[in-house]
Amino acid sequence: MRLIIRWLRKEKLRFLQGQRGIGLLETVIAVAILGAIGVSLLTALNTNARATRTLDEQVTATNLATAYFELIEDCEYAENYPKDQPPLDSIIIPPGYDVDIRTEFSTDAGETWFDDYNGETLQKVIISISREGDGKPVLSMCTFRTKWP
Repeated sequence: MRLIIRWLRKEKLRFLQGQRGIGLLETVIAVAILGAIGVSLLTALNTNARATRTLDEQVTATNLATAYFELIEDCEYAENYPKDQPPLDSIIIPPGYDVDIRTEFSTDAGETWFDDYNGETLQKVIISISREGDGKPVLSMCTFRTKWP
């Protein structure tokens, strides 16, 4: 063991003899590389978080619209379907979402649509889900119903 230590002293660690430390330019380049990697990582994480939020909104809105369509399917044919009257009032709207149910009517197989019911036979039910605060639309779906004589 002593021989090894003596040998290292004699050699004075030759591989370090020409080195005088890390230069300023090398340090700046290393920090710039680490900064670029950090910015790329944070950008990727932010993009992932936004995509996850958007997907979550879409899934919630789809489930909400599907629940309304299923209940409207069991309702009698009507001019409108208020979301605050039975049976539609049994659906719990998640916080941050707003639901709008509109109806349109047609007598000529969908060529012309009217907002008011005048004995028309084809009904278009449109459910729009939006954010509660800013009103940004999240999803809009429609289905058709007919009134048989």
